[in-house]
Formats: sequence, C-alpha cells, structure tokens
Amino acid sequence: MKNRKNITLTAVLFSALALSAGQSAFAGSYITQATKMCKSEANTKYGSEESPVRLKFKGAMGSQVSPTIVLQVIARDADSFKVVCDVNGRNWQVVSLERQDALDSIRIVGARDNIVAP
Repeated sequence: MKNRKNITLTAVLFSALALSAGQSAFAGSYITQATKMCKSEANTKYGSEESPVRLKFKGAMGSQVSPTIVLQVIARDADSFKVVCDVNGRNWQVVSLERQDALDSIRIVGARDNIVAP
C-alpha cells in the first residue's frame, strides 16, 4: 500500500515538473519572437545604412497575449536610449514603439504620506 502511494506521488510530482518546464519553454518562445519583431522595427525606425544602431534586450513584461519588450538603442554617434515596444501576441504585430527618455520614468514620491506626484 505504501509503495503504491509513493509511485502515485512520484508520478504526480513528475507530471507537475514536466508541465511547468514546458510552460516556461513556451513563454520563452513568445519573448524571443516578440523581441525579434521589436528589434526589426526599432532598427528600421532608428537606424540607417549611414548610421547603424546596436540593439540590446533589456527586459520583458506583460502577458503572452500582449508582451512589452524593453530595448536599448546604442547609436554610434549619439547617446543611447531605451525603447518600449508593445506587441499584439494574437496576430503578432508591433502595436507601438516609443522612445523612453531617462526623465520619463522618474516619479517624485512624498515621504510623509506616500503621495505620488505626476
């Protein structure tokens, strides 16, 4: 009886482990595909043959249906900046590609009441 319980428990744990590993691999393919699309779009928008740019992956947020990819654009003769790219995961199209300056993400927080200023 104890042997059956151990076999059943082992099978359940193995199934759960296999399922979680499969989901993370599936999520990785979504991020990879969305990143390729965003890099291609950013390269055409910010780069040219005269001044090529280098693109670095900085992060991914959101769900598999609508991932948001953050890239760093490094130009040869200019300062680098970050780009936020929103992708529609249902039909695999880039919805928006916006430049994010360093001061855009700064928010002032009041220390006393935790009030966030716009």
